Formats: sequence, structure tokens, C-alpha cells
Amino acid sequence: MHPEIDKNLCVECGACEKACPGLAPAKAEGNTPRASIVQHKNDQIRYESTSGGAFTAIAEEIINRGGVVFGASMTDELTVKHIFVDTVEELACFRNSKYVQSEIGNCYKEAKERLTQGQWVCFSGTPCQINGLYKYLGKDYDNLIAVDVVCKSVPSPLVFQKYLECKKQKEGNITDVVFRDKKRGFLYCTMAHYLSHEDRQNAKDSYRRGSESDEWLRLFLSGKISRRSCMSCSYQTLDRVGDFSLGDIWETGHPGLDDNKGSTLVHVWTEKAKTFLDSIYPKIRCVEYPIEKSRGVERKNTLNVPPNRNLLFEDANNMTADAFIAKYAPNTMKVRMKNTSRYLLWKLGLQNLVRHVKHLIIHRK
Repeated sequence: MHPEIDKNLCVECGACEKACPGLAPAKAEGNTPRASIVQHKNDQIRYESTSGGAFTAIAEEIINRGGVVFGASMTDELTVKHIFVDTVEELACFRNSKYVQSEIGNCYKEAKERLTQGQWVCFSGTPCQINGLYKYLGKDYDNLIAVDVVCKSVPSPLVFQKYLECKKQKEGNITDVVFRDKKRGFLYCTMAHYLSHEDRQNAKDSYRRGSESDEWLRLFLSGKISRRSCMSCSYQTLDRVGDFSLGDIWETGHPGLDDNKGSTLVHVWTEKAKTFLDSIYPKIRCVEYPIEKSRGVERKNTLNVPPNRNLLFEDANNMTADAFIAKYAPNTMKVRMKNTSRYLLWKLGLQNLVRHVKHLIIHRK
């Protein structure tokens, strides 16, 4: 979805340009960030979450204060949209990453209405979505907790529907898609499909592949299908405007936490966030982490505009799903070998060792 201006209605006030998080990114000033490793004490919540379940712990406290929580949810049609919930049970729809662009809809407007009424609001999204929220609100609120996620890029909903169409031809009617399923552990998160909600509850998948072989994950991680604005992203910095940033941490350095069930690296940007984190201590395991080692939110964007990007999207509009996937994410011998070798490492219990060695090599550099 891209913004369009109706020139017949435009009065050239410039308000839309001032509010655009792409044209006018906001920068926080005077932040003294700290970092923590966080795990939710409820292991089922942690299993359902991308990492350590930190967001659920934050959201539960908001609801306990009579507030509402906004976040990205997968619809029954397998599209991703922002919604809000006001019960702890409904928070399950926000768990696990959705590697597809989310439609904000009217959520900024609804959040402002709640905030002006004095209700607590937690709003989660990508850094640019959080920036857009503040641009829309025009100010911060004491009763707002803004949470951004460490983001690589935002991939195309159109291409995701092509992927689903291709998979449904082979698997049947897919009801649930989990982008970071932990059936094989946190260190070997896999893309999983389920034919019913009951199958997901029972971990009875119809499809499972890792990032080395699943077509969607390969396309997403390559950057080929990302929004053009992601290729010159202004938000991979320490100048976050929200309260919290949440991301993965693969090795914490604490044996009691590295149990292959997931941990969240939480950056705390504001005094309001520090006080809030203290209030959820009973629900979480929390260990301070050296801020100088937690540079995951700050990196140079490595995405380059692919030379065939325009052709790729022309093909996405015109080619059949099978033909498109075969052209841009072919199942080559190399891909099949990667899939087999990674699966064998997991079956032999060597996945953790390989990840640890890789971690050591990277950090020595």
C-alpha cells in the first residue's frame, strides 16, 4: 500500500509531508539506553513467541491497567493487519513475527482516541510505524507505551499471496502460517503451515522448512521483495523515538537462559520504559546486558535495489504462482542439500554446537 494524494482536494498545506515517517523521520535526543535479556516465565507463551515473550509481558501489564494493545495480527484470509485487543487471552494473535507488511488502517486514530480518554495504550510495530504514530499524535503521552521490533525490511503482501497460492495447490487449505515456529527449537526456527487451528495447537504441521529452503523466507531475506523505502531505511539507529525495542538474541552468555526456547533482547530508551519494565519483573526473568554489545538495532542497511526489481513485480502481477516461485526461488540442488544438512544437524543434536561456533567466529571479527 502506497500513499496517493488527490490533487483535486489538496490545499498544499504540507501536513501529509510533515507527518510522513519516510520523508520526515523523527529523531530522539538525549536517550541513555540500557539493554536487558528478557524471558517470560510462562514457557507456553515463550514457545508461541518469536523470541522470549517480552512483548506479551509488556502487553499483559497494559491490559491489567485497563488498557488496550495494538499490534500486527494474521487474519483468517492470511493477510496481516494492525488491530487492538483488550483481553489477555487475545494477545496470542500478536505472538510470533509476521514477515509481511501490515496494514495500519485506522489504528493511529483509534489509539489517539483511547489516549485522550486517559486509557493506557501499548502500540507495537516496525520503527517507521512507531515513528508514524508519534507524527500522527503530535506529542508523547504518559499513558502510551510504544514498542518497536528490530526490523530487516518489509516484504511484499502481493508476493506473499503468490507464495500461499503455490503452497495451497500442494497442501490444501492452509489456515495458519507461523513464520518462526519453534517445534525444532529457537535455534532452528522454521516456517510452518497448518491446515486448521486445531492442528496448530497440536503441532501437527502440513509443511515445515527453514530459512535455507523455504521459498518465502529466502525471498524475504534476500531483500528482493522489500519495499523500496526499506533500502534507504532511516530507522536502524540508536535514536529510537519509542519506549522499547525488541529483538532476537541467540546467545546470552548465561547458561541458565540459553535453553533453546528463546530470549528477547530488550532495549529500554526512556525513563517511562525503565519504570514500566520494573513493574513487570514478577512475570519475567530479566538480566542486564552490556549496552555496548547490543548493537543489533544499529546497523547499516545492507539492502540494495535489485537490478531486476521492476521485472520481478511485473511477473508477480502476470505470472502464475508456480511459475513465479520457480523463477525467483527455484528449488535447486544446492537448496535441497542445505535443507538436508541442516535437518541432519538438528536430528543429530549438533545444531546448538554449530550455532555456538558460528557465534564465536562472528564476534571474534
